Amino acid sequence: MRTNYFRAFIKGILLVQIFIIIIIAGVSLDFYWYPSVSGLNFRFLPFNISINQQQAVGLVRETSYAMACPEYNGIIQYANRFYAEIIPRDVLSANIPVMAFNDNAEVQDAVEQPEVPAVEPETLPAVNADENSKIFGANRIVCYCTHSAESYIPDSGKAKLEGKRGLINNVAENLVQETARQGLKAEFVNTIHDFPDYNKSYTNSRSTVNNILKGGPVLALFDIHRDSIPGQSKGSVVNINGRKAAQILIIVGTNERKSHPNWRKNLDFAQRLYNASEKMYPGLIKGVRSQAGTYNQEYHDHALLLEFGSDCNSLEEARYASGLFSRVLVQVLKEENN
Repeated sequence: MRTNYFRAFIKGILLVQIFIIIIIAGVSLDFYWYPSVSGLNFRFLPFNISINQQQAVGLVRETSYAMACPEYNGIIQYANRFYAEIIPRDVLSANIPVMAFNDNAEVQDAVEQPEVPAVEPETLPAVNADENSKIFGANRIVCYCTHSAESYIPDSGKAKLEGKRGLINNVAENLVQETARQGLKAEFVNTIHDFPDYNKSYTNSRSTVNNILKGGPVLALFDIHRDSIPGQSKGSVVNINGRKAAQILIIVGTNERKSHPNWRKNLDFAQRLYNASEKMYPGLIKGVRSQAGTYNQEYHDHALLLEFGSDCNSLEEARYASGLFSRVLVQVLKEENN
């Protein structure tokens, strides 16, 4: 009897040891293999899920601080000292083998965004630039982009180009060019304000605004943006003279959060732009919205934030809208200065 108990005891110990060895071996092999698992052959599987590094980062970023891997200038910062040196796609591949055998995934990560060809300015009806030049004199309008990285997905492939000048800058440049063609001096300040700290965007652009106002008389000051509407997959447009133009939203800051005693002057200017637009190009400006926050508009009574379409609009639609808006702007400012 004692012999049977002893044998059962020894057998139990051996089984426990084997179980522990299997667990340790499995965990060890998992950690040992995950950096190179993408080279293993899983082609016996009946299906394939393609996932590149960028997509893997997106999957884990919201749930794992250690694997957050920040991205600057389109490059994922694996070696950032505040983050664990763990590569998300390899970890996912180690634990979900079907993701491991995508031959082109890493190649896709390395492909740079193609250069977007410039859209030629739309030829608008001729104007008497010389006459307008006499009316406006040395006065000018100035544009800048607080959120310089904003772009248009159909043309750039993404809504923002971190650390770079997104296509919203192209829209601002076109607005300036079309305004200048009509005899009103116009400038675009292309300083990047939203990098490396996005939260300081308006603090940075405030410095730009102050420098602009020191440089001479300014008739109007515009912060050029594009909207972003969650769930939207197609940008709203209006058909004007047989072409699609992105719709424009005017944002006016109020005094709800910060002293801004003259904000209603900005609102009046915005409303006059809207009224003129409805007569010239109905539907181009979809509305005027007042919002809490000054958006650096407290420094000038003709300072506004303009949103040219959303990230789902095309660059061509936004550029066409900016050209049309320049006509509305010059008309309103002429009425003021006559």
